[in-house]
Amino acid sequence: MIQSVQRASRILLAVAQADQGLTASEVAASMGLPVPTAYHLLATLEHERLLFKDAGKRYVLGAAVADIANAPGLRARIEPRHRQALAQLAHTTQETAYLTGWFRGEIRILATIEGSQAVRVAGLEVGRTGDVHARASAKVLLAFAEEEVRTSILDGLDFTRLTPVTVPDRAAFELQMAGIRQAGIVYDRGEFREDVRSVSAPIRSEGRVVAALAVLAPAGRYERTEPALVAALLSAVALAEGPPGGSTAL
Repeated sequence: MIQSVQRASRILLAVAQADQGLTASEVAASMGLPVPTAYHLLATLEHERLLFKDAGKRYVLGAAVADIANAPGLRARIEPRHRQALAQLAHTTQETAYLTGWFRGEIRILATIEGSQAVRVAGLEVGRTGDVHARASAKVLLAFAEEEVRTSILDGLDFTRLTPVTVPDRAAFELQMAGIRQAGIVYDRGEFREDVRSVSAPIRSEGRVVAALAVLAPAGRYERTEPALVAALLSAVALAEGPPGGSTAL
């Protein structure tokens, strides 16, 4: 391992996780580094535009980080038919619709479209990978994943209770997974956010689940419109899958 590269990498991650950035002294303290060493590393990262020192002498992420974040290699390819189905779901329901899939071994939100009366939910942005035990579309993909993949993910899951009804442990989650595989659809009745409901269903290609569509709405409106939302979801899934024998692989 090259120590300077390791330290620079850890500094970048620390700055990225700090809402207001970090001063050189804070970096030195958190990394256990002499202040002069921290300054040298920070100055190098600043020179490479990976960090930027603001007027308050706090280091924040620099412009070059956006180039990395927006690199084509970090974006999942979305099948055009899936994107079309997502747009149909948002238009028909007028609610927020999500497309979720596997990308580099993680369950990730690939795309989202807001309907005309949609509400935004913090934490459900494109690229989101966490809380797979509490998100409807993530549950769909995990339920239909190969057993080895599912076991690997569950082994590292801490089952954080996001709301009072979030699934509390692995045993209960395994029961949910079995139910999803049997029903082919999953309803989130407040597991991710107490005041939000959603429903999700898998998109299949050649018998394999390759993605999931979901539609989300405020609890009150969802309860009044659930049958219509489910019908719109299943119609969008049919569009995403296309005619029998068609290929929709991501």
